[in-house]
Amino acid sequence: MAQESGRILTEAEQNLAISDGREFQKTNDAYKLPTDRNERSRLDLQHEAIKVMLGGELYQAPELVKAALSPEPNTKRRILDVGTGSGRWAIEMAEEFPHADILGTDLVEPNILRDPTCRVPPNCSFQIADANKDMENIDSVYDVAHLRFVELGIHDSDLLFYDVARVLRPGGLLLLVGADAVSRDRIYVVAKVYLITSTP
Repeated sequence: MAQESGRILTEAEQNLAISDGREFQKTNDAYKLPTDRNERSRLDLQHEAIKVMLGGELYQAPELVKAALSPEPNTKRRILDVGTGSGRWAIEMAEEFPHADILGTDLVEPNILRDPTCRVPPNCSFQIADANKDMENIDSVYDVAHLRFVELGIHDSDLLFYDVARVLRPGGLLLLVGADAVSRDRIYVVAKVYLITSTP
């Protein structure tokens, strides 16, 4: 561990750099956006805008998601949020589905974990992971995987989709929200659902 001004830095703090007064992660050279509190506030605003686009829901195709996550005896329901950002989506899913475990992964831990006024449900956890190289460490036990605007930080999207299909159980759902650039002046948000019927 490194030391800074008389205190020991955590591994997460060592992966951060300051440039022009903004905090950036140093582990993924493709992802150029900041990772500080201001960026997390922007992500929370984006989260609320997407909920409006989805009619107040956290996800598209509510009937499919609720069916995939319906309680079943002797089966633990699990949700993976790849590129969790501020962690808001994962936390709200944990509140909506208290019988399911939610894991949010991202290049840095969500600032929300350092906010004593914000409660993280006990069925929600976060892990520092790079979707480009750490997906192989994630077990194939998930019923739903959620990816929202992760394209900026992905080196090989084919590999990412292969990895996501691998971590989903047969019949699992991939919830994908991304940008579809029509022209320089117009960018549309696209929300899609993919049903994974068998493992690759």
